[in-house]
Amino acid sequence: MKEILKISQLFWNLFYSKNRYIYIESLMVIYDEYLYNDYFLTKETCIQIIAEHFSDRIIDISADDDEQDLDSMEPMATKIINKLIRFTWLKKVEDYSSFKTNIVIPDYASAFIEVFKKLSNPDSSDTDLYIQNVYTNIYSFYYDTKAGMDLLKTAMVNTTRLNRSLQDMLHNMDQFFGTLLEKKNYEELLEEHLDVYVEAIINKKYSLLKTSDNFYIYKNDIKKLLRAIQDDESRLFILKQKMMSEGKQEEDIENEFLDIIYEIERGILNMEKRIAHIDTEHSKYVRATVSRLEYLLSNDDSVQGNVVTLLNLLSAEENSEILSQVSDSILINDLTIISNESLYKKRGKHKVFEETVEVEEEVEEELSKEAILQINKNKNRYSQVQIEQFIIRQMDNGMFHTKEYPITTDEEFELLILAYDYSMRKKSPFHVVPGVKGTITSGKYTYPDMIFERNEI
Repeated sequence: MKEILKISQLFWNLFYSKNRYIYIESLMVIYDEYLYNDYFLTKETCIQIIAEHFSDRIIDISADDDEQDLDSMEPMATKIINKLIRFTWLKKVEDYSSFKTNIVIPDYASAFIEVFKKLSNPDSSDTDLYIQNVYTNIYSFYYDTKAGMDLLKTAMVNTTRLNRSLQDMLHNMDQFFGTLLEKKNYEELLEEHLDVYVEAIINKKYSLLKTSDNFYIYKNDIKKLLRAIQDDESRLFILKQKMMSEGKQEEDIENEFLDIIYEIERGILNMEKRIAHIDTEHSKYVRATVSRLEYLLSNDDSVQGNVVTLLNLLSAEENSEILSQVSDSILINDLTIISNESLYKKRGKHKVFEETVEVEEEVEEELSKEAILQINKNKNRYSQVQIEQFIIRQMDNGMFHTKEYPITTDEEFELLILAYDYSMRKKSPFHVVPGVKGTITSGKYTYPDMIFERNEI
């Protein structure tokens, strides 16, 4: 947090400015030259670089002019440099021995410029990073006893970067769906698909998943190596001896080792999930592209395409003469237009072959009078008080486990069944604990293994 406090308040004015894109572009141009000149540029050189970069465009930053800027007649490149110095994105260092003013990029500004460069070209940092790097680091650590924890940390960092790159790729795929619907003709859509999606995306972003360095080739080997490293106590002992000689505690070494292994394993699993999601999104994109191409191609060649085009024209203009022209062309008095046969009818369900075959309906056997009386007798011969008392008497500390009290008579069996049904009502003083474990057989009676619990008052 202390480093962040070093940033001047004027630093954030760059983002508030209406000309921020000009300033950011200027910073990236200076930064590129800055890296290849021993991190040392004069003010005159910076002005020249910006002037050459914008030589083919007319640049206006007058929206940020103040009284001091209005009084000066400086060239545009000089104004941009002075603004960046005033915003503390650049810093002046006077060299009195050579009578020159040098420009330095502070460390906090350099971090932001790196972010700008990555946003303008997101493939630059991850294009050459493959799953093979992770495999190589883990392999080298396992078979090279001189190697320390740094190789495993590098593998963990690369795994994190790969996951981040795959996540960005997955979340940015939705922009392709939006551009599809904006294309109005077949040529534009085909160009968008081939140039932007196939060439740019496959060759750059999807280079992480290219066949010659495919994730699936190495993932199983990485998992085997990680298991072997965890199980190899001799390799861990050598690592401990080496790091303990550097003053580290044995417990800390082991915890750090296990944490790194866990992070790498979790990263590999996350990559599997993300790649599966990417494949799904890719399939959606291909289907959407094909559907859009078919729609654009059928505009003039089929009745459906012409109808869609006509409807789009009718909806585009509120008071269109097309509507009156269409209404004049339709014969409303034609029987084929107003008859029931021309209207849409909802289709019924498809009948299965077996349903078309006539079969004799199964008639349920009617209950006898004795059976009906017996059912009514069982439901009505016990009162709520009797049902409650049957369960409450059996409870021990507010619990009644049917397994501990076997049923021996018809009355107890009937009361138990009625109590289970009664426990589901709101006014019941007890309830059944969820989760039936099985059944209990006691003589001729079979009933669920359940627990009745008294409700809290």
